[in-house]
Amino acid sequence: MLADNKEFVAAVEKFKKLRARFDQRQVLKHEFELLIRFEEETYDLWGLYQQAVVGNINVPKLDYFDPVEKSWMWGWIKGNMKWHAWNRCKGMTKQEAALAYIEGVRSLEERLPNLIEDWKDDQDPRIPDRNRYVPEEEREEVARITREAKAARRERDALKRAEEEAMGMWDE
Repeated sequence: MLADNKEFVAAVEKFKKLRARFDQRQVLKHEFELLIRFEEETYDLWGLYQQAVVGNINVPKLDYFDPVEKSWMWGWIKGNMKWHAWNRCKGMTKQEAALAYIEGVRSLEERLPNLIEDWKDDQDPRIPDRNRYVPEEEREEVARITREAKAARRERDALKRAEEEAMGMWDE
């Protein structure tokens, strides 16, 4: 990494800050699922980071486990996903991977508020599944129900955030 070293380090720090929100809150009700969705969204960034720092993948597929994960099954699943993310970067130079990582973190930072809203919508049983088929004659009613449910969830989220801020749980 030549001239972009400072920018790469800044992107790594930004990613750590973005991930910390999910990591710190994973023990709270309905927050662990958001951490899982965040990790699923960022496996490719992990692969770019490894390519930028280490270079081409040097770990056999069968031996790769996530060392942080306590569960053998989840260690293998997460390790397998990470291995494939890194393997997709094979052939990129460290410089190319670093630039792609920087751009990926910028993109993630821009998209994250909308992603969180989508993930929370997916968790909320009051909000209809946006991927299901809705007959033409029912679309207006489903759209109304969805708007009302999202507004109610946002109101609940705002009250929850105010309570958490009062307890000192937010440091942003």
